Amino acid sequence: MNTRVISNPRAWPVAVLLSMGSAAAFAQASPYPQPDPRPTEQAANPATPVPAALYRSAFAGLPAGVEQANIDWKKSNADAGQFKRGHADLLKWEQSQGAQPAAPAASKP
Repeated sequence: MNTRVISNPRAWPVAVLLSMGSAAAFAQASPYPQPDPRPTEQAANPATPVPAALYRSAFAGLPAGVEQANIDWKKSNADAGQFKRGHADLLKWEQSQGAQPAAPAASKP
């Protein structure tokens, strides 16, 4: 440690002035921004008018009527229920359907 600077009487005023300059800089700057209390007071007031919330469905703009025909759910459940062993019965049914000749599809003009 350099003891000559601390014991030098001419160095004391310089040290005091330097410390005062940094203290003055801290005193001028506010440590935190000061918010405006008016918006908070307005938000806390139940009588403050607010705009009405607009409802927009997430399904608006989706294409409607993708399926051509509506199928009765009871009939669909009964059709699926005929396959007691699940996928194995379904595969056998599909093979038997493929063995039958398919009806010719009607051509569109």
